[in-house]
Amino acid sequence: MRVDVSFKNMEKSEYLEDIINKDVEKIRKRVKMFKNEDPIHLSLRIVKNPHKEQYSVSANIYLPRKVLKAEERYESAVLAINKTFLALVRQLDKYKALIERHLRKKSKT
Repeated sequence: MRVDVSFKNMEKSEYLEDIINKDVEKIRKRVKMFKNEDPIHLSLRIVKNPHKEQYSVSANIYLPRKVLKAEERYESAVLAINKTFLALVRQLDKYKALIERHLRKKSKT
C-alpha cells in the first residue's frame, strides 16, 4: 500500500508521524483482502488554517473499484487525524462486509 502524506501551513513532526503510522497500520490490516488486485493508495492531507487554530485533515483510499473519502476539522491536529482515520476505518469495514456478503451469495449459487 502506497501512503502519501502532505502538510500545508505547518511543519511535520515526529509525534504526528507516529500517530499517522499507527492509524495507517489499522488501515493496512483491513485492506489485506484486496492484496491480489490493483495496488492500494492512501492519500492524506493535513492543513492548518493560517487565520485561526484549526486543522483540516482529508484522506482518500483508492481501492480496486472504490474510493473512500473522509474529512474532519478540529482545533487539534491529533484529534483531526484520529477522527479522519476512524471515519475511514468505518467506511472500509462497511465496504468489506458488503463484498463478503456478495461473495457468500455468489458461492451459494
